Amino acid sequence: MELLLEELSVLVKNIADYSYEIYQHSLNVAIIAASFAYYLNLPEEEIFLFLIKNAGLLHDIGKTKIDIKILNKSEKLIEEEWKIVKKHPVLGVEILTPYPWARSFLSLINYHHERWDGNGYYGVPGNKIPLGAKLLALADAYEAMSSDRPYQESKNLEQSLKELESCSGSQFEPFLVGKFIQLSDKIINQLGKDGVFKIGVHQFK
Repeated sequence: MELLLEELSVLVKNIADYSYEIYQHSLNVAIIAASFAYYLNLPEEEIFLFLIKNAGLLHDIGKTKIDIKILNKSEKLIEEEWKIVKKHPVLGVEILTPYPWARSFLSLINYHHERWDGNGYYGVPGNKIPLGAKLLALADAYEAMSSDRPYQESKNLEQSLKELESCSGSQFEPFLVGKFIQLSDKIINQLGKDGVFKIGVHQFK
């Protein structure tokens, strides 16, 4: 466990050193996804929270292999740039494969941009997407909408939830969207508390 925490800390620091914005986004995604998983009362909760929290922290680590100028571009990406950005899940898997403790959640990172309708990065349909990847996708989308980006202004909670609802059945699994909206107050309440985020008995720093 001590080695795991040490290696995880180094990887997260690498993300922060590359881009503080990606680090903050990753931290928030981890908190949102783990909180969502906790309030869904999933079986084998301890194991699943370990997977989803660490997958959330590291889901965008592949972006550290992409030119930051592309990631920070305020104009619409050209086709070649978009192809590069879409490689970040597989790049993340390549970075994390040497770590035995990460192998159990590599599929979550690899598939976090898949869509319920099968029109995601790899064209994987919803019934074949791991549950953890679906939760990450929702957390990722919500966090991105609620944060200022070079290409968009942030949305408030109501606007973000309305956007998620509009994507129910296409980008996201309808059942999970409904549960996210139902639990949104509890989920979002975990963000921004003195740098320590509590989910039940779990803490994320």
